[in-house]
Amino acid sequence: MHKYELIREAISEMAVEAGPGVQLPTEKELARRFGASTMTVRRALQILTESGQLYGVPGKGTFVARSRVTKMARLSTSFTEALQASGRQAGSRLVSASLRPPVDEVEREFFDINESGFVAEVRRVRLGDGVPIGFEVAVLNAAILPQILGCDLTGSLYELIERHYELEIERTGIVVSSRLPSASEAELLEVAPAAPCLQTIVTAQVSGGQNLERTVALYRGDMYELAI
Repeated sequence: MHKYELIREAISEMAVEAGPGVQLPTEKELARRFGASTMTVRRALQILTESGQLYGVPGKGTFVARSRVTKMARLSTSFTEALQASGRQAGSRLVSASLRPPVDEVEREFFDINESGFVAEVRRVRLGDGVPIGFEVAVLNAAILPQILGCDLTGSLYELIERHYELEIERTGIVVSSRLPSASEAELLEVAPAAPCLQTIVTAQVSGGQNLERTVALYRGDMYELAI
């Protein structure tokens, strides 16, 4: 067995004992502990990171990862419900919330609004036990959600809409792809710019057929997965 494999197993055991969210010693400290080069330690850490057991935060270090949140694509569950099903506390950090005109005719036609109409755009970092898991940009039909920006937007938007506006929500589509985060997205998600992420584009309508939302969300690949 190669040296890095022995170190990988030792660090893996260390991570299990430490528990999710705990920061591991630096590469130099691990190299001294195992009597190996930092390059060998780095290779072991890379393998554990790629497997999802660890994750790195630029400028901070390497941490023990939590198990991934699994969301069933065929079910109309919200992010909050998926987090609760995995035994975590869901939360949000509001980045911005505003009313704006549609960006183009495609968006205007999707929401079926006139020249003077607006959409509500809500940008949030989605959290699981206080850790950033996703960044989402939700564009909502402001005409059927009057004064939505005056509501508490840190919880589940679906739950808010169903409770406050008494509307039934039906998901109409989901498109899934993988991509790297932009510099600003990486900062919000606390991941490296080269960290693979999962992007979803979700559309939904309310009973009666009016389009309600188009939400683009980017999730950390080490903490979120989609079951088809």
